[in-house]
Amino acid sequence: MALSSGSGAILAVAYDAGGLEFFDMEGERLGEPARFHLKDLADGRSASIEGAQLTIFPGVTEEGTLKAYVFGSGLLGPAQIDLPIPEERMVEGLCTGEAGSQGLMRLAYWTISDNRTLRTGIVSQSGDELSWTEEAATEAGFPVTSCVFAYDTLIASPRSAASASLTRGENSALLSIEEGGQLQISTDLGMTTNDIAVRDGITITAPDSPTAVTAHGTLPAGGYPGGVVVIAGETSDGTHQVVFVDPSVITLQ
Repeated sequence: MALSSGSGAILAVAYDAGGLEFFDMEGERLGEPARFHLKDLADGRSASIEGAQLTIFPGVTEEGTLKAYVFGSGLLGPAQIDLPIPEERMVEGLCTGEAGSQGLMRLAYWTISDNRTLRTGIVSQSGDELSWTEEAATEAGFPVTSCVFAYDTLIASPRSAASASLTRGENSALLSIEEGGQLQISTDLGMTTNDIAVRDGITITAPDSPTAVTAHGTLPAGGYPGGVVVIAGETSDGTHQVVFVDPSVITLQ
């Protein structure tokens, strides 16, 4: 799963069996589902390209290639485009962060053959073209299983299957999920973590052992004054659900 930032938030959900869908913050599907097969998906950004307002999500296909998935007015569903990143090895995973005035987004990824090195760069736009400016190759010292940007800091994990950054003002927290475990939170850049108990809603059951997480500490619109956390997983009744969680108890302290 991944969330977009910019003028309006979009939730992107990729399924293990194949398929990609986009949703708004009310949980309503945007456009038609697409049959792309992805093994990783990173948070997206909204941008105006050639006068069209588009949202772009970077992802990794099952074949290990880097692609971007685009949605906007005039499109019936998510469209796949190439990312201008010259990587010939099979990519295993990726994450994105804010690039500020430098470009559209900052992106980090690692490959199957070198899962101890994170390669970072800036994805920018010029007209209707995307470009890539490589920044660095950073040795993590362990096999990377997930990464996340906390503002300008890139954090890699050797244990978490999924991670997200919940940042608001001067406050920054990391959310993570280890396989078979609960949602966890860290306020010291991953040095220590604590389990988070997510309460069920009136009509919503939260998964006990979520498998995916994404988050925003602030949203430009919608009924989430303290931001939003989105988790996915199997609920107690055996169904798989995506659940929107209010993190105000953390972000609005």
